[in-house]
Amino acid sequence: MRKNDFERNKLIYNLYFDEKLTLSSISHQINLSVSQISRILSNSPRYMQEKNIRKEKNKKKHREQAKEIMRNKRNKNQYEEKQIMEMLHNQASYELSYDLSFIHSMSNTAIRKNCSSAYKNNVSKERFELKDDMAYSTDMPKIIKY
Repeated sequence: MRKNDFERNKLIYNLYFDEKLTLSSISHQINLSVSQISRILSNSPRYMQEKNIRKEKNKKKHREQAKEIMRNKRNKNQYEEKQIMEMLHNQASYELSYDLSFIHSMSNTAIRKNCSSAYKNNVSKERFELKDDMAYSTDMPKIIKY
């Protein structure tokens, strides 16, 4: 082995084992191919041990990244579901409040849906009619056509 090659190999060993650089970054610095770097490193007894350590480290890092992605996705879904539930809750609270002034802003279909026990279905006339035996607000429509 020439002195030049010895110095180059020593530099490769230093970059890989001590500075923990990857094969590709070493190949860019030294201007050799990745396979040549790998071939040089494989002559070292420390190479397989270091390679396995890096492999395990990368597996652990990958698992942590996958967990973080799933955690973020789950949190996003929970946030969206919470927003939807809050909107539905507010809407239901508004529609079912005891203040009957909301009836003017509700559609007849929504009134019939939320006050279904107050209406009977008149199939022959294709409409819902307010039951006579019920106590109801004067603001409620007496007839709802469908």
